Amino acid sequence: MIISLVGNGLAQAQPYFYFSEPRKKKSFSFEFHRNLMVVDVMINGHGPFNFVLDTGVGISTITNPSLKQLLNLQRIRNVLIRGLGGDEGSPAFLTSDVKISFSGIESIPLTMVVFEEDPFFLSTYLGVKVDGILGYEFFSSFVSKINYQENLLTVYAPGTYNPGRKYDFIPMVVHSNKPFVKALCTLFDGSPISVDLLVDTGAGFPLSLETYSDSGIRIPAKHLEMQLGLGLSGIIHGSLARSEELKLGNFLFREVVTSFPDYDDWQTRLEPIKRNGSIGNFLLKRFTVVFDYGNGQLFLKPTHRIKEPFKYDRVGIDLVGGGEDFNHFVVHHVKVNSPADEAGILEDDEVMEINFQKVMKLDLGAIDEILSDPDAKNVWLKLKRVDEYIYLWIKMRNLI
Repeated sequence: MIISLVGNGLAQAQPYFYFSEPRKKKSFSFEFHRNLMVVDVMINGHGPFNFVLDTGVGISTITNPSLKQLLNLQRIRNVLIRGLGGDEGSPAFLTSDVKISFSGIESIPLTMVVFEEDPFFLSTYLGVKVDGILGYEFFSSFVSKINYQENLLTVYAPGTYNPGRKYDFIPMVVHSNKPFVKALCTLFDGSPISVDLLVDTGAGFPLSLETYSDSGIRIPAKHLEMQLGLGLSGIIHGSLARSEELKLGNFLFREVVTSFPDYDDWQTRLEPIKRNGSIGNFLLKRFTVVFDYGNGQLFLKPTHRIKEPFKYDRVGIDLVGGGEDFNHFVVHHVKVNSPADEAGILEDDEVMEINFQKVMKLDLGAIDEILSDPDAKNVWLKLKRVDEYIYLWIKMRNLI
């Protein structure tokens, strides 16, 4: 996830987090929803509230506007926030004296962005309530080790972490409070190009590339034109394809699912950072990942998932969470000429069962796994359309 401030600039001293008691490290668990990390935090003694841990955010934010009154947050000044999908930016304001605590970690009083309306639809996308995003202030305060296999994050006091021999080191540069690495990407013609990539734990995709940033970044002939997701102020349109190869340090990935956002919908070219794209948690979760902002280091240790294929939806529906608790799974978009389209599935159809299992026992991430299973030939769905129930056997196929 990428956020930039629009206006006269943001005067901000660097805030930070610290251990509540003297120690060198602290471990705590997180929930993993659709490849995003979610933790419970307390704000000024109230909560708990669900926050996403996101290296792609340069200043931490409160996305749930109801917290403005609940926490009696004071408005310092108004700002516009730009990011994916926004034309003019989303209205927000800056507030100060926000103290966050969780799992034996506390912050000094922070300056944060508070949105007037939820711009990311994260609760809808994840199927769980999300109240905000923790970014640079958290990750710059510690050396952070993310164990995706056990949903465990361990933070170390700066200068105390030793990665050992099992980790590969990749140089990392922090620009505008966000971490970047270099990689080599081969799209379709066998010619690798060097790319600067944001390492974004707030992104659920494997790889995203920006065609305007380099003439060598071109969309492969075999691609889908589609809605890539929801961003600030709107839908992000673009294309989805597979990159032939991505080389990150000593690790080589093939047939990487890659998104190419349309730049008429993007405002990121306004950022003062030259970048060619981003890598997200769908790729990072193949490793144990260590961020060391202070020393400009990214450490990667491969896990048993390192050779897993990059799967993608083989049915053609995008689901979101609806209802008060975001646990009613509704069709948000149907891809044109997909198996779902051919079967007559419509937007706003609610999925009740999948493969004879009630979806109330699943989350959106588990459903994504079923719909993208490369070995499955068919999927059975029970849908609700207004007051009618619809039962479908759908033949699955690769869309990219």
